[in-house]
Amino acid sequence: MQNKIMIWPFTNSRDPEILIKELEATEPETREKAFKELKDHPDPDADRVILAAIQAFDQISKELLLPLIDIAGSRQIEESLPVLKNILKSGEFQEKELAVQALSAIATQESLDILVPFLSDKDPAIKQMIHNIIAESFGQEALGALLRNVPADKSDPLYFEIVTIMEDLDLFARLKENFNHPDYRVKDFNFDSLTKFHRPDFIGLYLDFYNQASKARKDKIIEILEEYSPAELIPYFRKSFKQNPDEGVMQLADHLIFSKFTAAKEDILDFAMQIDDNRLRGRILAPLIKKLDPFVFHKAIELLNDPLPEIRNNTHAALTNLIKTTYRRINDSGEPNKAVLTKLYEQWEKQITAAVKEHDLSDEKRKAMRRLFYALAQNRHNIIRPFMRDFFENNFHEAYHIIKDWPFDEQFSILNELVTRDPSFATLLLTAAQGNLDEGLWRLILKLISFLDDEDKAAFRRNLLSRNRSISLEQFLRDPDATVRVAALDLAAELKINGLIELLKSATKDPSPEVRHKALECLSMQNYPQTQAYLIEGLSDPDEDVAYFSIIKLKEILGSAKVAPHLARFINSSSDKIREFALKEIAEISKKRYKANYNNLKPEVRKLAAKVIQKIDSNFSDSIIEELSSLDPQIRLQAARLLENIQIDSKGKEALLAAMKDPSKLVRAAVVKTLGVMGDSALIKHLISFFNDPDPRVRANTIEAISSLGDRQAIQILLPFLEDSNNRIRANAIVGIKKIGNVNVFPVLQKMLNDRNPNMQASGLWAIGEVGDQNYLNFIYPFLNNSNEMLRFNAIRSISRIKPEMLQPYLPSLRKDPSAKIRKLITSMSFKVI
Repeated sequence: MQNKIMIWPFTNSRDPEILIKELEATEPETREKAFKELKDHPDPDADRVILAAIQAFDQISKELLLPLIDIAGSRQIEESLPVLKNILKSGEFQEKELAVQALSAIATQESLDILVPFLSDKDPAIKQMIHNIIAESFGQEALGALLRNVPADKSDPLYFEIVTIMEDLDLFARLKENFNHPDYRVKDFNFDSLTKFHRPDFIGLYLDFYNQASKARKDKIIEILEEYSPAELIPYFRKSFKQNPDEGVMQLADHLIFSKFTAAKEDILDFAMQIDDNRLRGRILAPLIKKLDPFVFHKAIELLNDPLPEIRNNTHAALTNLIKTTYRRINDSGEPNKAVLTKLYEQWEKQITAAVKEHDLSDEKRKAMRRLFYALAQNRHNIIRPFMRDFFENNFHEAYHIIKDWPFDEQFSILNELVTRDPSFATLLLTAAQGNLDEGLWRLILKLISFLDDEDKAAFRRNLLSRNRSISLEQFLRDPDATVRVAALDLAAELKINGLIELLKSATKDPSPEVRHKALECLSMQNYPQTQAYLIEGLSDPDEDVAYFSIIKLKEILGSAKVAPHLARFINSSSDKIREFALKEIAEISKKRYKANYNNLKPEVRKLAAKVIQKIDSNFSDSIIEELSSLDPQIRLQAARLLENIQIDSKGKEALLAAMKDPSKLVRAAVVKTLGVMGDSALIKHLISFFNDPDPRVRANTIEAISSLGDRQAIQILLPFLEDSNNRIRANAIVGIKKIGNVNVFPVLQKMLNDRNPNMQASGLWAIGEVGDQNYLNFIYPFLNNSNEMLRFNAIRSISRIKPEMLQPYLPSLRKDPSAKIRKLITSMSFKVI
């Protein structure tokens, strides 16, 4: 027999310890070769060497540790699990990542038990890696490890991670399937696994198991179910009650649901109402009905349909008591839930009132709802309103008797609503009142008059008076209700009863403004001689409407001009309506007077008056601008002059520029002057065109206007007019140039003073006064003795403008000047000289 030669398998393999050292070599090829040899090393003792090396993980370099973790995983060295767990706890990310992969490669339940707790690792990348490994590598086989690691604290992040992965793997379905096994021992074995989780879908499992469970298990079930709200429990108990619940489930329902009625009243009441078994439903509802409160009133109404008479009767008694006590609480000032209770109570009224109108109710339900409606009506009368028309039409006196003892305002409110809906109902009232001496009914009718619209009120009054001409109204003129007094006063004036005037005079002092207003209105209609005096008194009435009515009526009687003194008191009135009326009237009067007296007003007074009128009438400038287009040249002239003192916008400028082509030279002259006063240098190009105007006054005003604009380009425009043949144009050019720039105009002035034409000399004197230069005074003095009155007057005025004290030596002779005009001027300016 030929001997076989045995080849020793480790002959060509290098020592693992040498290979581990080469993992730290500087050459990448050496490290890579050592890594591959170690990973596939056939010597079983290599695992020991690798384990010994990796156990010193906190003492070796990272370059050595990382490949060792990888090799331990690849070789599935189970003894390395504790080391890998420690690396997961304290290692850096790369080390932890390799440790996770190594544990996944080892793929035992022990390695899975290490991985699961790190589902809550702080590093989301590690968490996700572990999640993926469990789902993909272990799948449903991970159930045991997951269950073993569920924390007791259900707020622990690990709990939520485990729940998430179990849901992803559909492991809860497997848990429920395992627990649903018919064998009690299997259920009992899986019970603890269920209790590790708070899941409403387990509630049904607990209910099914409860009766079979041991005392300890039952206590645990109760403990678990007490963590759920009644709303969460009811769907599962509802299913159990459909299957004839045993005593154990009934006890659970009493303990977990019905005993907690205050926590979920409506849900619990709805659950109890849907129990099919009459005996069981009656037993459960009996104590619940005694606990009804306002928040389940609308739900409890459904019990009035219950087949059991005792449930219906008990429910009606409870609801009636709720209506009474809730209304009392609403009217208690100390009730903290007043707003909520009020809203609920109003909802009951709507619900029950709608049910009373319903035609499809069973007789039993209709009777029950009507009884509740009566209980509501005891508290608030108004809910009967929808039914009152039928009541009154079928038997008016009976219906009136029902409301007769109610407060007057409530009676009126109901009748007013009926009449508002259908005005023809008022005829029914009048028919009932005919020959009826009931004071309460007549009060209602009189008050109703004030609330009808004008058309219905007129028809109602005519109908009332035609049927009741002999009605006695005196007692209603003293009625505590102001609207009744107003109506009685109105009818008294219509009937012209004896002593009417005295009644009306007395009513002007009534405490109610409505009555005072009506009294003044009736007095005005009676044309009573002293009406004017009472209207004047009415101006001081504290009520806005009374005062306003008085001023309107006074204007009708006296006219705008005579009422003006009374209007002044209202310009600062707190009433917008009265103040606006007064200001409007005053503005109209002021505008008329302003226009009429414009020529006699001083310039400063004109501006001030125009500003005041504009303030009280924003349309003043617009109306003046419109007058620039009048066919009457006098009106256009007046408008152009008025605009000189009025602030105008771009619309006004455009209107003035258009008026520069007016056929009237007086209008054109006024327009030019107004444009100059506006001070807008952009207007120069428009004003230049007036230099060719045939009228010298227009040209002179143009020069004055351009000079007033103050633009230096105006100097070049005005220079040619220093030689104009018209004295006024030349003088205005001198003054304008001096205002704008320092130009020597003395030769022109000297030439004017030496001119043979007195008008040219007078304009020269005027210009010197406007220029105001003291160096020119010596040229003025000779004219103080000139025989021409105009030259003496202009000389005096110019000196007074430049240096009035220089006139003092001349005053004695000037006071005796033959010209009255000069003597008046000297008198008016004497205070400047003295």
